[in-house]
Amino acid sequence: MQTLIITLPFAGFYGSQHDAELDYAVAAMFANDQGDPNPGLTDRVSSACRWSAVHLTYAKEFAETFCEAVGIHLVRFESMDSPRFYNFETDRLFVELPLEEAQRLMRETSTTSLDQVAGERHTSRSGFISFYSPHWRSWGDVGRWDHNQLQTLVEAYVRDTQGELEEVCLMESARGNGRLEAWIADNTPGIERLYRVHDYLRTREARA
Repeated sequence: MQTLIITLPFAGFYGSQHDAELDYAVAAMFANDQGDPNPGLTDRVSSACRWSAVHLTYAKEFAETFCEAVGIHLVRFESMDSPRFYNFETDRLFVELPLEEAQRLMRETSTTSLDQVAGERHTSRSGFISFYSPHWRSWGDVGRWDHNQLQTLVEAYVRDTQGELEEVCLMESARGNGRLEAWIADNTPGIERLYRVHDYLRTREARA
């Protein structure tokens, strides 16, 4: 079975709402009964946490949830690529899907949306040089499209089937079920000691 690699729409972790969600999770882990976080403890977690592992787990969950939400089937998480510096690019998520699924997306996506998204993503302008023609019909058969071209297809498909899609809302289940906090705790050495300090401070505050 022939498979293709596609890039999913994803804002990344640098200065994004996804990054903010993880910050909120850290704050919630060490908040007092009034909901105020302890900055000393949250700073220690932020310094000690293996964030690359947390980001990878988050990315896998996001990719799975995104594809399920928009109706892209038979996908497998392939990788996340994070830039060394975030000056000009951000984290990118790659998934693998069968050629037949890409062909289905192509059949079910309007040419109007493809025209719009290809024009938005691949038209050169001041400060941006596109390496692709904005005219997707010149790209050939979808089976030969690369991950960037296939992301254009996915975005056009989502525009047709979902309209506007808030990325961070896709992580509502993980946020509400405490999985963000669990991912952070699992990847922070010494977290048990920080929890003990937090419990002690909460008890002392309650007795005051």
